[in-house]
Amino acid sequence: MTTTLFERFLVTAAREYADEDVAFVGFHWPMLAARIARRTHAPNLVAVYESGVVEDAATPTLSTSPSDLRAAVGSPYWGTCFDALCGWLARGRVTRTVLGAPIVDRRGNVNTTVVGDYDAPRVRLPGSGGGTELAALGRGLTLLSTSTSARGFPRRIVDYITSPGYLREPGERRAHGYPDGTGPKVLITPLGRFAVNDADGITADALHTGVTWAQARECFTWFPAEPPASLRVLPDPSEQELAAAHAVLDEARASHYLLPGEGRAA
Repeated sequence: MTTTLFERFLVTAAREYADEDVAFVGFHWPMLAARIARRTHAPNLVAVYESGVVEDAATPTLSTSPSDLRAAVGSPYWGTCFDALCGWLARGRVTRTVLGAPIVDRRGNVNTTVVGDYDAPRVRLPGSGGGTELAALGRGLTLLSTSTSARGFPRRIVDYITSPGYLREPGERRAHGYPDGTGPKVLITPLGRFAVNDADGITADALHTGVTWAQARECFTWFPAEPPASLRVLPDPSEQELAAAHAVLDEARASHYLLPGEGRAA
C-alpha cells in the first residue's frame, strides 16, 4: 500500500493509545489520532478534553477543537476546565496525555508562545491553552509534531518554555517539584517515533519505512553520525489502520482542518 508520511504519522500516534486508557487529549493532531485509535484497536478509549468534556465513544461529527460543543454530543460527562485539569489530570486519573508540539527542543520543552524575544518577538504564537498543565502534570506524555525541519526541533533551549519538558539540565524538573512519572516519554513526527527522557533528551527509537538516518539527522541535529544499533523500522499501517486514517482525514477536511500539503480545505 502507498501511504504518505503524514498518514504514517497519524497511525503511529494512534497506536500510542491503549484500549483501557483514560487519555487527556490535546488540540488538533491528538484528536485525529484518538479517533483513528477508536476505529481500530481502542474502541473503549476514554478521552478527556480541556473544556471539561469526558468522551467514551466517538462523537457523530469530528469537533474542530476540545472546546467545540460538538465534542459533548453523546458524552457521559461535561464539566468545566477546572474539572478537567484539576479533577482528572492533577488527581492522577489520566493514564496517558497527548499534546501537540510544533516547536520542541532536544530536552522536550515545547514552545507555543513566541519566536524570539518575548517583548519583541519575530512571531507571536497562540499560547498555552492547557498545554502547560498537560506537560506539567500529565502521565504517559506523548508529543506530536508534523515538522520535518530542524527549525521545529532546536538544539538549544526554546525561546519560551510554554509546556515544560525536562527543562535545561538533568534533574531540574524534579528539583522544581514536578510530580514523579511526569514529563514527555515519546515524540512522534512524520519521520518516526522518538524516545524522550531526563538523562538523554530526545533520542531515536524507530523510523518510518523509507526514512533514512540522514533525514533524521537533518531534523535532529544533535543525533550522532551513526544510527544506534537498537534503531527499529516501524511497521507500515495495516489495511484497517489506513482505512481508518482515510475516513478520519475525510472528516477533518469536512470540519475545515488545515492538513499538511493540502492548503485550507473547502
